[in-house]
Amino acid sequence: MTAIERGRSGKWILRLWSRFIKTRDSFRCVCCDSTQRIQAHHVIRKTLYPWGAFETGNGITLCHECHGRVHAEFNGQPDMVLPLGAEQGDDQDEWAFLFGLLRDDAVQRGLDEGEFYHLGDHMLKFFVRCQGYKELHQRVMLGEMSRIRFAHEVWRPMPEAWYTNFVSELVRLNL
Repeated sequence: MTAIERGRSGKWILRLWSRFIKTRDSFRCVCCDSTQRIQAHHVIRKTLYPWGAFETGNGITLCHECHGRVHAEFNGQPDMVLPLGAEQGDDQDEWAFLFGLLRDDAVQRGLDEGEFYHLGDHMLKFFVRCQGYKELHQRVMLGEMSRIRFAHEVWRPMPEAWYTNFVSELVRLNL
């Protein structure tokens, strides 16, 4: 039985998530391979998409220095009226880079992408509503593409309509 099913607190589940991410990534920064002062990082911030807080595919181990670079510009609650990235806290190129690092690391180490880098259907559908790429989503549903690869592919290119669709979707979700 999982901690979520047992009704554990969000804080407790987040600790378990952090331990899992660090263990999966061999207690080293996936970006620079450092083993010093490692931290579990959410690729898509919890303040931006809280439903992805416990998704194992939304986590990556970074050292203190690499983690600091990710949060150097802005690390507060996003203003959902502003376009994504206006406060410099949500960088889609960075998301694509981090999801790509995760996938490359999984392939290099022979880890099962579906088992160790899971992104729930809700998160994938959110990506599709923001970005499109229904054909890629269909490939995931048919088992032809991993979820983590999908996340990397979706965030690599940024069509102009994305910014409008993203804010509209967040407003629709009452965030």
